[in-house]
Amino acid sequence: MDLTFNESESSFRDELRAWIKANHPGEEPAGEDEGYAFRRDWQRQLYEAGWAAVHWPTEYGGRDATLVEAAIFNEELARARAPFPANVLGLLLAGPTLMIWGSDEQKQRYLDPIMSGDEIWCQGFSEPEAGSDLASLKSKAVRDGDDWLVTGQKVWTSGAQYSKWCMLVARTDFDAPKHKGLTYFILDMEQEGVEVRPLRQITGDPEFNELFLENARIPAENVVGGEGNGWTVALTTLMNERAGLAFGLQVGMKVALDELTEELAASGKLNDPLVADKLGELHIKCEILRLTAYRGLTATMKYGQPGPEGSLTKWMWSQGNQELMQFATEALGPQSLSDGSAWGRSLLRSRGNSIEGGTTEVLKNIIAERVLGLPRKK
Repeated sequence: MDLTFNESESSFRDELRAWIKANHPGEEPAGEDEGYAFRRDWQRQLYEAGWAAVHWPTEYGGRDATLVEAAIFNEELARARAPFPANVLGLLLAGPTLMIWGSDEQKQRYLDPIMSGDEIWCQGFSEPEAGSDLASLKSKAVRDGDDWLVTGQKVWTSGAQYSKWCMLVARTDFDAPKHKGLTYFILDMEQEGVEVRPLRQITGDPEFNELFLENARIPAENVVGGEGNGWTVALTTLMNERAGLAFGLQVGMKVALDELTEELAASGKLNDPLVADKLGELHIKCEILRLTAYRGLTATMKYGQPGPEGSLTKWMWSQGNQELMQFATEALGPQSLSDGSAWGRSLLRSRGNSIEGGTTEVLKNIIAERVLGLPRKK
């Protein structure tokens, strides 16, 4: 695995770095709605300059960037402390899934508004009784002429309050085995029968939502990948979710660690050997995380699609980021927990890292079975 950039990759990085420097939108506003509007404007700016979806093929408006260049894009955004686009689920999950499984009509209709940020997407997978065991979901869809009527409940739906469309998986065959009776839909969020209720977190932000569906209508042409093939299509989305998170997360953690190091040095606390020792340990973990992310990238380049290595990266980041935020508040002292402190808020937010995007327990099972080749628990 060669971790040095070739001439083309270095040129890509330099061009992107110069563009970000010239067009950086500044610090993101603190409020949830204000931050969303800010990120949406930023995505429009990226779109107009051809940077919104560098990893997409040129035929769909992207730059046909290599996987390494896509990783460079995420790293440079994080290093510059630039915001990520508002429609990140559309860009990383919905768009790539539609490119593989969508009809020509679906690609024509949805891909460009995803890239521009004109239409925001959310993900309707998890349910109150079907999170880790997603195939146990109970939301049902029944045929009604040329449409499907969907009833059920989804939970932990990020950005649902801003979304026009939802990647929705529902059960359409109740006699089939649980993995075989699912269908993947495109749900219009702006209709009767769809209710979004915010879930306010410990930070005070309503980042996640509950989604209640009561005979929500979905045209048959909004089925993705064919009736009964929802589990296979959903796996494509899930693999892209963990692979897409890897680089932005690991660089974001490194940026936070560098900021902490600067603050501790300025306060003189870095002279404490215990503090210095812990910082060194965290820097080593950040570097291991970066190399693991590139290891997963290498596997994707070799086999053509994201593999279970993304689960390893996400698990390592969850543990490492929680450890970092806990140490930051302990080392900085009481002022880190004062109102308005970014460190205090980050500590609270980090508690969800081991749940979101795949729980630690599920990720460990995936790593054991699909990376280490261990037998399934009986």
